[in-house]
Amino acid sequence: MKEKPKEYALEYAGFWLRLAAALIDFSVLIAGLYILYCVISQSLFWIFPDIRSVFNGLMDISRGAPLSGSLIWVMATVMLTFLVGGTIYCVACSATSGQTLGKMSVGIKIIRTDSSPLDIRSAILRFLGTVLCVATLGVGFILIAFDSHKQGLHDRIADTYVVKLPVKQVVYTQTFARGEIG
Repeated sequence: MKEKPKEYALEYAGFWLRLAAALIDFSVLIAGLYILYCVISQSLFWIFPDIRSVFNGLMDISRGAPLSGSLIWVMATVMLTFLVGGTIYCVACSATSGQTLGKMSVGIKIIRTDSSPLDIRSAILRFLGTVLCVATLGVGFILIAFDSHKQGLHDRIADTYVVKLPVKQVVYTQTFARGEIG
């Protein structure tokens, strides 16, 4: 006879916890993009300026200098790389484990509303919903704070919840509790 798996009551992850996970994911993406750009600019130095040149160009622009064509091209390349990398990161992590690195670090996971794991279709749909939320200047994310199931617009589009993972309890045996080994 098969043993029935343990069932846990779902506790939905709120706005601030999900924001913390998103900030961690953003930091991971920025660090990855920085490393990738440094490697590319060193390998293809005749096409890409080094990262110091890019930062100096951005500082010049903030001081009122006109945009140069090469800096526009580099910025567009960086933005496109960030968009493609972010899409692959979010969709692949969500579809395989239901968690990105940020979600893992704060102990939350994406599941479907029927409690099944995410598939690739749902992960893509959820990512497109996230893009829509960003395009509406975050209004879709604000719904998380006021919804009873803590769903944002992107969660409703993909039919998903973000839930807190149950805390694993450590169980000690009698012998271990008395200080004995074994």
